[in-house]
Amino acid sequence: MAISPGSDAAFSSQNSTLSESPRTKKFPLTEEEIFYMNCRAAYLSVFKSSLENIISKDQLYLALQHAGRNPSQKTINKYWTPQTAKLNFDDFCIILRKEKPVSKAELLKSFKQLDVNDDGFILHTDLYKLLTKRGEKMTLEEINAIINLADVNADGKFDYIKFCKLYMTTNEQCLKTTLEKLEVDSKLRRQQFGSYIEGFPERDPSPRPKPSPRIVRKTDQETFSNKGDTRSPLLATTRKFKTSVSFTITMGANSNRNSKLTEPNSIKVFGWTGELGPGIYWLIPFTTGCRLRKEIQPITEEAQLVHRDETGELFLTKEFRSTLSDIFEVIDLDGNGLLSLEEYNFFELRTSGEKCDEDAWAVCRENFDTKKNELTRQGFMDLNLMEANDREGDPRDLWVTLLSMGYNKALELTEACPFVIDVYADKCKPRIKAAHMEPCSGQLEKAVCKSVLSKGDAKVMDGKENVIVHTHKCDTWITSVIENKSDDKVIIHINNELSKNCINNRGLNIFAVEVAPKSTMVCQHVMPLNERQEWIYYCVYSLIS
Repeated sequence: MAISPGSDAAFSSQNSTLSESPRTKKFPLTEEEIFYMNCRAAYLSVFKSSLENIISKDQLYLALQHAGRNPSQKTINKYWTPQTAKLNFDDFCIILRKEKPVSKAELLKSFKQLDVNDDGFILHTDLYKLLTKRGEKMTLEEINAIINLADVNADGKFDYIKFCKLYMTTNEQCLKTTLEKLEVDSKLRRQQFGSYIEGFPERDPSPRPKPSPRIVRKTDQETFSNKGDTRSPLLATTRKFKTSVSFTITMGANSNRNSKLTEPNSIKVFGWTGELGPGIYWLIPFTTGCRLRKEIQPITEEAQLVHRDETGELFLTKEFRSTLSDIFEVIDLDGNGLLSLEEYNFFELRTSGEKCDEDAWAVCRENFDTKKNELTRQGFMDLNLMEANDREGDPRDLWVTLLSMGYNKALELTEACPFVIDVYADKCKPRIKAAHMEPCSGQLEKAVCKSVLSKGDAKVMDGKENVIVHTHKCDTWITSVIENKSDDKVIIHINNELSKNCINNRGLNIFAVEVAPKSTMVCQHVMPLNERQEWIYYCVYSLIS
């Protein structure tokens, strides 16, 4: 049975399964490190290495299940579109951030709707109707597999309380087993993204010496090493790799006391002025992701989306209608108060991964309020009400839509930041048109790589002239791109441990990336942790293979 993403309760309970190594006892893992460790545990339950790619829907579904998710087909289609050929470990982590794990409370609530006697049991006949006619429909074989579970079935009844407990316990035990394997298997630890290589000293809480504000060359590394500085795991480990190259950039503190980094809940105006020749230009807004944070306060009460009146007729709640109205404003790209097919398909691609064709749009126009062949705000409301009626009031598919648009269970916009783009010109009337970017398609990555390669500083790996690290410094962040011109894939180990006052979009100071032959990839974005203080970017890139 497909169940919509729930709260973080299940994920939190999984955190306790981490075995305590000497390192975690002395320096407890951060929330971000725990998240990545759980991501790797799930990924390595399906693949031999986190450098392998997901190449099918089935693999994606299986990996998400190992991560405590139970995705519907609609959720899978959102991330695996007809244009998707593969997803990597980074893509998998992004999906896990968006799709929250299923909690015990969420499971119980789903089953309790069919518990007519409120005694913790569901008749097998009622369970069969639920699993074959509502939500993601299951096959007879799949239903029999549930009914034949001896521990949770007796006398033609399904004990859903025991089932939920068994489900959560099994998830936690699977994760615990995988994490324990990661702890003892040094070979796997060398392969995973963001892992600490075997032989790394424990993190030293004492201050490290300030690196020189220039590029550190091989002779500098030998000088440091000869001084016997055992506190630097970076210098101690570079000799284990085939070749290494390092960058050091010193950035001054932000002197403007009134400036702030943009936060999703603040209104800011940014602009660019310049001269452009005739042609078509692509404007791609994006965030580095360095300063994005998970919700601090968990949502304890789920907002109600639909309700029935005394006659049993279904209605959208006032709160849900208000949220749908806000969504309508976001997807009404030309601001004319109506949704064209093109605008509606931006919404569909984001929430379901599929487009509405001309025939389906014609049916939509026949059944819902339209004007000039475009969907009105009321028509959009009625369309969502129809979806709720099709599910007999079950709001799970509605929640998939809301979560895809960046809303949490309290109907707060916490995972998205809508924006408006206006274009002004002196001598012409420019036209601006929105273009859809497929999720996990690499379009944004290609654009960032192209920009960094044209503007950044390049440094070739010693003895590996076909592997080049490009680093571009902006006013408020640094981006590095790895270019692999060779005919073979390369694995690069990245170490940021000697950076000062820095935070990167990967959330870890040490990680590894695989770069395919004849390709480029964004390695990391780095920003200051505190923009009021000087920050030093010191990174060593080492070739593993």
